[in-house]
Amino acid sequence: MKKSIQLNLDNSDFSDKKILIVKTKWNEEIIEPMVKDCMKVLENNKVNFITFTVPGAFEIPFMVSQKIESFDAAITLGAIIKGETPHFDIIAQSVSDQIINLGIKFKKPVIFGVLTTNNSEQAIERAKTKGSELAESALYLLNEIDA
Repeated sequence: MKKSIQLNLDNSDFSDKKILIVKTKWNEEIIEPMVKDCMKVLENNKVNFITFTVPGAFEIPFMVSQKIESFDAAITLGAIIKGETPHFDIIAQSVSDQIINLGIKFKKPVIFGVLTTNNSEQAIERAKTKGSELAESALYLLNEIDA
């Protein structure tokens, strides 16, 4: 059963906000619904956003660190799917650690939207609705920062 929270966004016009989206080329076919869903919510809330594509999840923190200063927030989108080696654990932990550190360092919301799943089926299922949740989280935090 999917658990969902309702975020109340007091400000439905975020036209003065600029959000960075960093997505991966790797597993692009899996995350595409998530990317579209995220962009739809941002467009509906009049947010200015720019998307950058990086090869894989490991490169997301680098791109965010290079671009975040001219944005109000960042949303990261990717999928790391468990394989038979420890590669999954190393990449997933490294990426999540760096993403939270970037938010703290730059004092801006950096939303973790990198799916970490045991298989492709789980990733495909999660990607169906995750994009809107990520966009809403970014908008909620921006709204709270401005309160």
